[in-house]
Amino acid sequence: MSQTRSKQSSADRKAQRAAEAKKKVRTRQIAWIGAGVLGFLLLAGFLVSRPAPEDAATVEGQASLGASAPAVEMVGFDGETVALSDYAGTPVVLNFWASWCPFCVAEMPDFEDSSNAHADEVAFIGVNLQDDAGAADSLAVDTGVTYQLTRDPQGVVYSAFGGIGMPTTVFIDANGVVAEVVTGQLSRDALEAKINQHFEVGA
Repeated sequence: MSQTRSKQSSADRKAQRAAEAKKKVRTRQIAWIGAGVLGFLLLAGFLVSRPAPEDAATVEGQASLGASAPAVEMVGFDGETVALSDYAGTPVVLNFWASWCPFCVAEMPDFEDSSNAHADEVAFIGVNLQDDAGAADSLAVDTGVTYQLTRDPQGVVYSAFGGIGMPTTVFIDANGVVAEVVTGQLSRDALEAKINQHFEVGA
């Protein structure tokens, strides 16, 4: 009888210890989950409250082919505000580029040539995407581009036009309608063909 009670008592102690161990594990898991949720909320709050850079662009709307382009305001390399609405009535070639994009660098001289050829017909805007400002400024000098250059440090303009690769070039007609979005490098001949197709002008 005493051996039976002893065995039962030992089993009860083991069960109690197991229950306490499980309780500690659950408590620890709850603590970790709580800490994780708190950390996520703090990170989300930081990202939301983090101030936008001084040269941040703003966008209202999302681009789609055959529809009016979003309302866009950016800061130019000269520090002045540049809005797409400034070019109402004029076709626009909106080219996204960056110093870290070799294909962008390769096509910039061709865009400069086309810009000069259509100076009175088509507006060219080069949008520098999420780049180091110093590197972008140096590249602009090295490539000799003289058309309007702006910054999109957070990529909001690029996203609004559905960018999926670099470089990206958007053709916006004189009515402010998005005619085409091209991903990849454009040669001078290809660029001229697009300009003639969408804007009915020629070099």
